[in-house]
Amino acid sequence: MKNNKLGLIIFLIPIGIAVNFVGGQIAVLLKLPLFLDSIGTFTIGAICGGIPGMIVGLITCLSISITNPQTLFYLTNYLLVGLLAGYLGKKGVFTVLWKTLLGGVLIGILAGVSGTLISYFLFNGFGISGTGVIAGILMSSGLPVWVSALISNMSADIIDKVPTAFIVYLIIKNIPRKTLVKLPQGRIFLKAG
Repeated sequence: MKNNKLGLIIFLIPIGIAVNFVGGQIAVLLKLPLFLDSIGTFTIGAICGGIPGMIVGLITCLSISITNPQTLFYLTNYLLVGLLAGYLGKKGVFTVLWKTLLGGVLIGILAGVSGTLISYFLFNGFGISGTGVIAGILMSSGLPVWVSALISNMSADIIDKVPTAFIVYLIIKNIPRKTLVKLPQGRIFLKAG
């Protein structure tokens, strides 16, 4: 039984990475104020656990950093999202919509704090995406660098992670029961359904 679950996890990890890549590209092409590059990480973390979620986040970050090397500095965020999604999935957060949305806020806050620390110490408060522009505007209005970085990173991550959590909630709700039963954390979603 464990080998079947491991095989399914190994099969799902590349799918999670592909979903992250496609989501991120859609956000870039449509110039959305979202990243959408963690839908696969959230999903795999929620249904398979924190370690598989972290693996998806790790490989996604490494892949993105090929064309955007500064992304590599934010590796901890990608790992953190996978780990938190796994933990929240285990706690049944993605089984109820309001809990899912609060889970998205929580992950957004924690990723925002992590991103702030990275932006502040490595990039003088400027992030590598639109958060750097927002931070620059806030700094020019007289706010300290750390406050500007915190506001820009936190708001961007919450705005990104709440819709991401909602999409993951919908994905999980549509996974057939016969598939859920085979997933490491699937029993949690079977109980809720």
